[in-house]
Amino acid sequence: MSISTEQFAHAQEQELVNWVKDTASVSRILYELVEHSAMAGPLRKHLPVKPVAKALEAGVGCFGLGFLAPHLSEFVDSIDGLDPLPRLEIDLPDAALQAYVDDLRSRVNYVQTAGETMPFDSDTYDLVACINVVDHAQSPESILKEIRRVLKPGGLLAFSVSTLSTLGELKWKFNRWRRPEEWLFVAHPHTYQWRRADAMLRSLFPNVLWHDQPSLTKQLTGHGRMSYWLLQKS
Repeated sequence: MSISTEQFAHAQEQELVNWVKDTASVSRILYELVEHSAMAGPLRKHLPVKPVAKALEAGVGCFGLGFLAPHLSEFVDSIDGLDPLPRLEIDLPDAALQAYVDDLRSRVNYVQTAGETMPFDSDTYDLVACINVVDHAQSPESILKEIRRVLKPGGLLAFSVSTLSTLGELKWKFNRWRRPEEWLFVAHPHTYQWRRADAMLRSLFPNVLWHDQPSLTKQLTGHGRMSYWLLQKS
């Protein structure tokens, strides 16, 4: 499902406000550096012994850090980071952390463009990361189709999205109806339950190497969570 160009532009305006306010925040930067570490271990187990030649981070975030540079830069020779928002300057009061962040950002070739139309040749990347992205996007399915196009045969996709239980999604939709202009609802135009996200992924990447499927009880009534998949292009 897609949203309109106007809806997406409004959502991205709200996203940018959220990023801009924290460009000098040590706590926000530290959070960004460790947020998705649960994906790093399973991905390392499936990477080849030699470094990956080319990797793409689809939705790297406008801090220009993303997931690959903090967690896997020693396994990857080259990282392209794609995001629809401009890369922001970071100015931290902690000199050591600033130097570390500058080093990580220097490892990412930042490309400002939408993930629905990637300016890359087909069969280019050995690895793509798409972490906490598609529920913010204009067209999640278009992004996944583009990822499949630019991945080499046998290439890996590290993917995550926030998932809600059946009860949690009903609550989300009710609250969004009551407060449609609240940042959380504007910036997240799409919602997923685990099984719906899994079906969307398997329709394009049937070779699932790993995932962290929640229990049936959690799928029905549990709290929202970040869910992870590792997939391979046939």
